[in-house]
Amino acid sequence: MQGIDVKNDPVEAKRRIGYIPELAELYDVLTPSEFLHFMGSLYGLEADVCESRIGKMMTAFGLFPNIHQRMDTFSKGMKQKVLLASGLIHNPDIIILDEPLSGLDANSVIIVKDLISKLAKDGKTIFYCSHMMDVVEKVSDRIILIDNGSVVADGSFEALKQQEGNRSLEQIFARLTAKDNLGQAADDLINAFGN
Repeated sequence: MQGIDVKNDPVEAKRRIGYIPELAELYDVLTPSEFLHFMGSLYGLEADVCESRIGKMMTAFGLFPNIHQRMDTFSKGMKQKVLLASGLIHNPDIIILDEPLSGLDANSVIIVKDLISKLAKDGKTIFYCSHMMDVVEKVSDRIILIDNGSVVADGSFEALKQQEGNRSLEQIFARLTAKDNLGQAADDLINAFGN
């Protein structure tokens, strides 16, 4: 990874990676400021650099008024914004996003999708894991579809569309992975109310 031997220098390798999980245990008795300063210190950021980035990121996410509020009072979306900031605060070269839009309001979703696009244009490597196929279509240069641990498709969205008959990514995924008729399953669920 960028000339770093991950086996011999795992700490340096980890400094170049940002990870944003769908669910994480935040130290929710801390404030966003305290938590993000803690995360910044783990990555070796100077306090003044950290302070500047925290202010800018919390402002961008609309959380600056809550920067000194304990996170145990935060909604899922507010916590997700803090998680996003914590994974990006050190400006990593590689970013791993696992369902990063979980719990976010519609405007924040737009911001994060735009952010992903801009980070990719800046040369960052982004691994985006999601079940939201319409978002994957829009933010990915390369898509890998996995079913039960096996790769069933690998390529750009345009290439996958050409291979699969100009379908949406959701339709392509369903065709490649569905063991049963998904439409029938939806009908069966509706029919459950017929009694």
